[in-house]
Amino acid sequence: MMFKNIPYGISRKYMFISFLYLFFCPFLCKSEQFPINLLGNSSEVVIPFSYHQGFIVVDLVFQKLIPLKFILDTGAENTILLKKEYAEMMQITYHKKINILGSDMSQTVQAYICNGTFLQLVNTQTIRQNIIVLEKDHLFLEEYIGTKIDGILGAEFFRGLVMKIDYNSSQVTLSDPAKYNYSKLDRYHSYDIDIVDSKPYLNCITEVKPGHPTKTKLLIDTGAGLTALFHNNTDSLLSLPVQIVKGSLGKGLGGDIEGYAGKIHSLKFGTLEFNNLISSFQALDDAMLSPEKIIRNGLVGNLLLERFVVIIDLLRSKLYLKPNKNYNKDFEFDKSGMTIFAFGEDLNQYYVKYVIDNSPAMEADIRPGDIILKVGFWSRRWLSLMQINRKLIGKNGKKVRLKIKRNNEVFTKTIILRDIFEIASKQN
Repeated sequence: MMFKNIPYGISRKYMFISFLYLFFCPFLCKSEQFPINLLGNSSEVVIPFSYHQGFIVVDLVFQKLIPLKFILDTGAENTILLKKEYAEMMQITYHKKINILGSDMSQTVQAYICNGTFLQLVNTQTIRQNIIVLEKDHLFLEEYIGTKIDGILGAEFFRGLVMKIDYNSSQVTLSDPAKYNYSKLDRYHSYDIDIVDSKPYLNCITEVKPGHPTKTKLLIDTGAGLTALFHNNTDSLLSLPVQIVKGSLGKGLGGDIEGYAGKIHSLKFGTLEFNNLISSFQALDDAMLSPEKIIRNGLVGNLLLERFVVIIDLLRSKLYLKPNKNYNKDFEFDKSGMTIFAFGEDLNQYYVKYVIDNSPAMEADIRPGDIILKVGFWSRRWLSLMQINRKLIGKNGKKVRLKIKRNNEVFTKTIILRDIFEIASKQN
């Protein structure tokens, strides 16, 4: 499973958080009930969601009693409860204790297999599913996303169904494929996909550099708050572009994950094409580079998928995309060079986590650990994490004034926004 946020602040704020237990932890048995039972007597159900920092967050009732918030993640096979206290509260029986190998391939994290837990989404029936419970939440997704997150809802939860994601209406529609009206999809672009361990993969053509196209298999990953990510050492033609920014790609089970962001020449699936696409790059560990282990060259995430109405037929292995208006407009991205995290009981306080070298934020003497008190005229009390990030997107030369607290002192700093890729290009 891959999951995600690039702390150098590009194209909003990306997140990339990696679990590698999909390769190393084959302990989880399939759920006791086939997910078609989610629908009850209905042919389809509609599930509302909220959208935060490029993540789909749904309401879920755990063990028929506790309301929780889960990220809907087609890039993860299994469902994961991040906060063990809820399992303890409901006196859940652990069937097996396991060690999960972290993304750095060296550290392990303890977790538990729980069979037959009760899960229910809004408007669905309650089903029983086997889940993984982490001994300790090593991810702290709430800081990255700025809202309460209790777990990750994996693709196996939806296997055998037709899933429609409408980002504009903030709704996921689940349908019974035996009763689905496929004739209404004539306005959609249609693609054959591969389903591996319940997860969908799309074959694409990627050109990192002009004139050097290569076939790539990309995971369709709704648990990724980014446009696209490429494993640059899985294909020689996926080598890093000229204009890149180095930084931490986020936090994995074993610690920070290092990588790059840059613009690729084009990404094509069928007749749809994106040019100068801001993308992330991460090299796979050498242990994962044997042919039998490499099953993908990267992934596409919500910041690209949100430009379509997306339908994934998990039974017939088909993908349908209907472009929204101006689906191919330029992608916006942060021009400050800093990443801000939320903290506090209500996640309405904010601090600077990362600052890129030689970026506008660094030039304005913004430092990691600075606490943000005001953005322009607005107190942080009136702003969400997403609203703050939006203020860091704009034309070159735009001035953004911040009031910050550093230790016991208060300062006012002015950031002059600039294209950080152009800055990186000049430095290179």
